[in-house]
Amino acid sequence: MNTKDFRKLIRVYFAPKLHEVGFMGTDHHFVKTTDNHFIYTLVIQADKSGGSCVMEMGVHLDFLPNSIGEFKSSNEITTYDCEFRKRLNKNPNWFKRFFTVERERWFQYGETEDDAIVTIHEMKQLFLHQGMTYFSQFNDLRVITSISLAEIIARSKKIENFGAPLDLRLALLIARTHKFLGNDRVAKEYAQWGLNNIGKAKGLIKDFEGICRGRL
Repeated sequence: MNTKDFRKLIRVYFAPKLHEVGFMGTDHHFVKTTDNHFIYTLVIQADKSGGSCVMEMGVHLDFLPNSIGEFKSSNEITTYDCEFRKRLNKNPNWFKRFFTVERERWFQYGETEDDAIVTIHEMKQLFLHQGMTYFSQFNDLRVITSISLAEIIARSKKIENFGAPLDLRLALLIARTHKFLGNDRVAKEYAQWGLNNIGKAKGLIKDFEGICRGRL
């Protein structure tokens, strides 16, 4: 089965359930806005060679630009714009766990429509259980502001579970969130740490300096 036909089946067997839990979208990009500044996204990314796909979730903040400095509306934003990103992989059985590669964790379309429908139901159940649990972590901006510099430096398990960006981008995101909330002193602490540890990420200097000077 090709990707075009598989996406037609997603519209019938998966999209309606996503709509029930607040997402908008049709066949491979889905977005949900919240009242607490978080934007949840889901992309069903097709393998460029065809025959399989993977689900990737994203979380972004509506007052922040994406990684290349663009502000996008909820109608435009996709998982690829999000700062927090996490793949939702199928769980291999014990045999595959030991004897196959990561590619086996992609969802195979199958040869027939019935095969594809079985795959889509598996994807739907995985999303409703693990995917919605992932999104539920992001329910208050304090989830962001509670991340300490020590946790960033150690790349704590919590940060890994969030699918957070790497240390400097995460520090910038936290600094911007504190700034948005009016916590100027703490925002400057994170920004100054970023400047002190900038390394080769020269492109972020102006962003950190802006926060130190009182800009978001």
